[in-house]
Amino acid sequence: MQGPARIIRSDGIANCKNLEPLYNWTEAGAYLTVDKVRCNGKSGAILCYHNPPVHQIGTAGLYAFHDGLDIVFERRDDLQFLLLCGANAPVHSGGDLKESLGRLKESLVKKRELEVAGASEVEIDRLFSWGESRLEKGVLLYRKIRKAAQYLRTVGICGGGLRFGGSAEIPLMTDYLIGDSRSGMCFSEALMGIIPGWGGITRVLVKAGIVNAAYMAKTGKPVFAPDLKAIGVYNDIVEIPFALPKKEKTGDPAQDEKKYLEDLEDHDDRAGALLLREGLEYATCPEEKIPFVGVNERKVLAEPGSIEKEVTRRVNPDHYAHIWAKPLRDVDREIAALGRPLAPQSIQAIDRFLESYDAAMFDEEAFIHKELQADAALYRDPRFLEGLRAMLGQRVPDFRTP
Repeated sequence: MQGPARIIRSDGIANCKNLEPLYNWTEAGAYLTVDKVRCNGKSGAILCYHNPPVHQIGTAGLYAFHDGLDIVFERRDDLQFLLLCGANAPVHSGGDLKESLGRLKESLVKKRELEVAGASEVEIDRLFSWGESRLEKGVLLYRKIRKAAQYLRTVGICGGGLRFGGSAEIPLMTDYLIGDSRSGMCFSEALMGIIPGWGGITRVLVKAGIVNAAYMAKTGKPVFAPDLKAIGVYNDIVEIPFALPKKEKTGDPAQDEKKYLEDLEDHDDRAGALLLREGLEYATCPEEKIPFVGVNERKVLAEPGSIEKEVTRRVNPDHYAHIWAKPLRDVDREIAALGRPLAPQSIQAIDRFLESYDAAMFDEEAFIHKELQADAALYRDPRFLEGLRAMLGQRVPDFRTP
């Protein structure tokens, strides 16, 4: 078995003994495993998700997460911690965008047919229930991890490079986060026309405060390990003393791909050993030894006025009229000056959502459900199709109202 599960099952981690597999799911190179281990005198479960090459979370993988967590909860009396980990790749995608694009195109075609036939608004709206159903699965995942956290210490490892969407939101569901020194998180949803829907904004709000949550959700900019620790998202960073693999261009694409996959596998082993060792240390040490950034010590990524000034500029589609539909690589200077365009409907939804925050009346789970509802509503907006196509095609979107 390739990837981190090989390390977990090799007994190659000091002071850690693999006791038994609790759950296994595999599909076309992807897998999710849950193993019971004993480390530093404590028993726990390691849930490992691996889906090469970009580690997106497809529907089957999402169901496997649920099944694996159900097993962990059933065995909670035998366990003291839950550690979430995965591959250490350069990029970790969120949900499967191609899967969403296919479903969205199909829904819009049927919508036009129903409108011609005089169908009711309720019947038309039902066409988009697939989006809400998938979002509900993500939020249910949050509930399961938070339920487990009432009994076990939950720790997430963010290995490798940049995490988008669900690949960032799932580890955020844990109590404690350990980050690869080369890693980062990016809520890029506002670049497409939706918002994080699996509780990402809420969890950053809880860990890092409302201003940092607004910055991450509204600008769509990546935030890297040092800042993630400074704002309170990461509890600690593991210094990885070597670079992430890059694909060579020798003129032989097949050989370059083969070499790149070999490099990724070797990198997974080397980085995984360091990250798992540290993750298990934080899963088993006295709680007071886990680093924590206090509310008054958190870094603020940008002041509210600065965020609003930037967002106001980037949310106006007309500012991008001269480069609509052009490949991003061909307009890198313009994008560097303007910033990537933001979907107006996304920013409006985020503003409404964050304006409803009341620290005195805050209920985290209810707020996460509100985040889901705000995201689900945006699946109905036809500008989401433009945002998806532009993201997949790496071109400049046109977010004017159709």
